[in-house]
Amino acid sequence: MEEKTNLEELETPYPLARKFYLRLLPSLILLLVGLVVLVGFVVRDGTQNIHLERATRTAENIANDLSQRVPNSWKRLMNGEKLSNRELLVLEKEFSKERIEYRLTGLKVYDINGRVLFSHLSKEIGKIEKGAALRAVVSSRTPSALRHLQEDGSVVYELYVPYEEAGRLAAVFELYEPDNGALQTTIRDMVVPVVSILMVLFIILILLFVPVVKRAQSEINDRTNQVIGFRRRLEKLLSSSAIETMKQSDSSERSVSKRTNTTLLYSDIRNFTPFCEGRAPDKVIDTLNTIIDVQVNEIKAQGGDVDKIIGDAVLARFDSEGREHRALKAAIAIQEKLATLELPLKIGIGIYSGPVVVGLLGTKDRMDHTVIGDSVNVAARLCSIAKAQQIVTDVDTLKISKITGFGVPHQISIKGRKHTVDVQVWE
Repeated sequence: MEEKTNLEELETPYPLARKFYLRLLPSLILLLVGLVVLVGFVVRDGTQNIHLERATRTAENIANDLSQRVPNSWKRLMNGEKLSNRELLVLEKEFSKERIEYRLTGLKVYDINGRVLFSHLSKEIGKIEKGAALRAVVSSRTPSALRHLQEDGSVVYELYVPYEEAGRLAAVFELYEPDNGALQTTIRDMVVPVVSILMVLFIILILLFVPVVKRAQSEINDRTNQVIGFRRRLEKLLSSSAIETMKQSDSSERSVSKRTNTTLLYSDIRNFTPFCEGRAPDKVIDTLNTIIDVQVNEIKAQGGDVDKIIGDAVLARFDSEGREHRALKAAIAIQEKLATLELPLKIGIGIYSGPVVVGLLGTKDRMDHTVIGDSVNVAARLCSIAKAQQIVTDVDTLKISKITGFGVPHQISIKGRKHTVDVQVWE
């Protein structure tokens, strides 16, 4: 069963089209979708990074401006000292100028503990901010951004920027910048055309792949069918045992053989050579094929295996349990069937049971699957002494088969053998 499955797998056309539609095509589509999603991330992250870079420069500029215009108040603010109302009003006025100059909707300054040093909302000054975004900036000293949708539908970036003095983190600026979409539009205008070209190329590639895959699948199917047809035609030239041996053997092995006991059926057409003289070859072949067809059908019907067809002779094997009975039953059915056809030619059949060697013989370039041994010679000899429409078998085979209707036993001598063989004849 496993060998059959392996053979079926080998002779099943490679499903190129199915794999293309179920694997490659979905992968390409997912790639396109991923590309679109990636563009979204690029636009979003690009916009955010630009806001952060600009916010970092803005925070540095504000710090520089205040340190120059109100150096004492700025220094006290950075040191976390408590400021007077006058100083707070001065700083608020300066921060307001900076907000207007840099178009900020809000501005806050925190110390490293999260205390609000300054806020555009004066009521928040002195409070402690515990937000995760602020804590992350203080610990990492890297800017971060939060994007918020306001109640009026506008979008605002909260940009947290660390500010350092003399190599230490002195404060964190929180800048509120409106997002009017201009940056996103600019980035999108830069990225989308490139991505669109790539998507178009992908789609063209897919459209080009489809007919190529269809044609390739058609050629694969045709060639596979040709191989299957060739294999089936080739199997008609070989016995079933030869086919099974080739399935089990490795192509590099020169010989695969085994010793077994079998029952051999050897048949030969009587007076075939005189029959061929003076007759058209096609008539001869038609008659020969009719006789062989009857034999092959009856042998297979009884579970036999045609080992060889040599001209007008047939050699068949019967293996496993009941082989003697099946061989003789096939021989009788052959003779009875041929008698009803009233053909101008008759055959003689010899049957013998004994040990043989079955296997591949030959060279690496030319091999043949066959049975060899004394038993084959005896079967051929019994066939040669059988007259037209007769079956000659050894007594032991007949006894085991329990088939009746044969003549009395008698002995014959076989050339090359010391001992005679007891045989009986059916006619």
